[in-house]
Amino acid sequence: MIVTATYDIKLSEEDLEMIAERVVRRTNQDSNKQKLLNITEAAKHCGVSKETFWRWRKRYKNLQNIAITAGGVAQFRAEDLDKFLESK
Repeated sequence: MIVTATYDIKLSEEDLEMIAERVVRRTNQDSNKQKLLNITEAAKHCGVSKETFWRWRKRYKNLQNIAITAGGVAQFRAEDLDKFLESK
């Protein structure tokens, strides 16, 4: 006997917008996974302000560990930021 279940899932406008933003972000990122991003670009990639990104860097050790510094300038790979966002 095969039993199937159906679910009536209702998503709010906010949920739909968040899902759409993630889809667009992932689509755009696929081609630039190895590109290095500065702080401003990294914040935009994560969908937050530069100030919020700085607070995240102070708060989350794993975000500090993925920074690549060259000449004192912190840079991030888009791929590493995606992993951070998934774990957050």
